[in-house]
Amino acid sequence: MTRTVNSIKDINLKWLQDTLGGQEEFIKDGVIDLNVKKVGEGIGQLGEFALLETTRESGKKTNIFAKLQTQTEDMDNLAKDYKFYIREVRFYEFLAKSINVKTPKAYYVEYNPENERVILLLEYMDGWYNPDQIKGATEKEIEVAINGLIPISTQFWGTIQEIDWVPNMKVDYMLRIIDDMRDYSPEFLNRFSRIMNGSRKANLNKIVEFYPNFPDLFTRGTLTLNHWDYRVENLFFTPEVDDITVIDWQLMMAHLPGWDLAYLLFTNIEVDLRRKIYTSCCRQYLDGLGKEGIHFLEEDLERNMMLSLLAMTNFPVIGGANADKENERSIKLFEVLGERIFSAIEDYDAMKFIS
Repeated sequence: MTRTVNSIKDINLKWLQDTLGGQEEFIKDGVIDLNVKKVGEGIGQLGEFALLETTRESGKKTNIFAKLQTQTEDMDNLAKDYKFYIREVRFYEFLAKSINVKTPKAYYVEYNPENERVILLLEYMDGWYNPDQIKGATEKEIEVAINGLIPISTQFWGTIQEIDWVPNMKVDYMLRIIDDMRDYSPEFLNRFSRIMNGSRKANLNKIVEFYPNFPDLFTRGTLTLNHWDYRVENLFFTPEVDDITVIDWQLMMAHLPGWDLAYLLFTNIEVDLRRKIYTSCCRQYLDGLGKEGIHFLEEDLERNMMLSLLAMTNFPVIGGANADKENERSIKLFEVLGERIFSAIEDYDAMKFIS
């Protein structure tokens, strides 16, 4: 019997007891009291979230993070089209325990293929924090984030495609991006005209025209695991800013090395700080690869990052066109993504990589 539900409102004590009743930890010390708090309004675009404050038979207090499918219809359809829900469940079922970076402990995960609903009950990161992407990360946070990214890249360097359920850019549902970029560009430009001058519109048109080439480019040569949404709101930091936990693996895939670093630097920090630390951040990443015995050329990283920069316009274009217009923070986030991405395209003359 499926444990998926329609919304956070359907979570109650009996449901939680039945869901966790088969888990060894909760067989020995069950839940006897529950308080449900909805959290994350305007933060996650592809889910509905709650903090489950539980009391156990022993008196122990355990906080659990509950993640369900998004309640925004357009974003829910997007998540279904791109298999986001099932990809994250598979990550926690098959990869989370072996990956060389901290991820939340999974108490229960399930994807229901009949109605495409999803439920994840995960360790709540008490005492950790995640930065506000709109405000932008600090230099220290970016440094720690890169240190956390290196083991993700190196662990599966050249071997990620041996895991047959991890997609790449050529799987049929990822090819939807080509048509979606064309179809949603007008609505993106309509919603975010204030950040899109004539030059940027021309660049976007060229990127949309070039997009059918990206799947081939992103599946050639050495591939590795990419989180693909490696942004600071998907990273929990210790108060001392010396370690991270990585969450939200819905978009994970086999991809060229450099996508995650590009996404981190081009969408998560204010433009002036990115200009200041970009070169040193790339060097930090390359040095980290080198310490693991991977010799990756600077020019190859630059090429991969510039192609990634151009392709990641899909986030503000497709996401921004489908975001709930009544959610002010969501709209602001996609505006900031667009501004930072198109600014970086200009700063690094990225268009020359597809000309």
